[in-house]
Amino acid sequence: MACIIVFDTSTKACSVSLYRDSELLASWHRVSEGYTHAEELHLRISEVMQKAQVKFSQLDAVAVGKGPGSYTGLRIGVSSAKGLAYALDIPLISIESLDLIIAGLETPDQSIVIPMIDARRFEAYAKVFVRKEKEYIELESTTNIILDSEAFKGLLERYTDHSIHFVGDAAVKTRDFLISHERIGQFTFCPEGYPDTRSIGPLLEDIFKQNRFENVITFEPFYLKDFMLTTKRV
Repeated sequence: MACIIVFDTSTKACSVSLYRDSELLASWHRVSEGYTHAEELHLRISEVMQKAQVKFSQLDAVAVGKGPGSYTGLRIGVSSAKGLAYALDIPLISIESLDLIIAGLETPDQSIVIPMIDARRFEAYAKVFVRKEKEYIELESTTNIILDSEAFKGLLERYTDHSIHFVGDAAVKTRDFLISHERIGQFTFCPEGYPDTRSIGPLLEDIFKQNRFENVITFEPFYLKDFMLTTKRV
């Protein structure tokens, strides 16, 4: 009966959940335009632990959304997870943040689901799944895609009989480029989708039982592309 704390700070959402033996004991999830993860994360972790009446010494593992996503957000989340794992001498688990976007999502069978995270400008981090018998099967691994009228062209040509769901904060930008596509009626765009830790108990338990752990010392976030310093506008 593993007791696992999990959190993700890769986007505007800060999501914290605590599980024991796949059961959700307590959680906190909020989307903030202010990117307040540095101020919020440790406070919310403590609140979730207190709400569930679980001590840090009772944790068996810590899990974190590894990205891709916001460079600063990922540093905050991964650094916090590594610190907890090291201090408590417990295993570290990582999960792709795009996988957390579809956690608990309900779509029709045989539909194509594309979780997306805004990568600024005209880019997005994306991954492609197909829904089969209540499970999401990965079709294409995570990539950094340029959003233009040719985006997802090959995918749209291959899956002409499937409804396609774009989920995440890059969905609106994607819709703007695909709005004139002849199959637009088969597409749905859900910009409210963010990495969510509240529906992944069974996944965490499976990873824990399989000992799929990260090296606490060498583990780094999944940035996917290099950090670019920009000048703050005034």
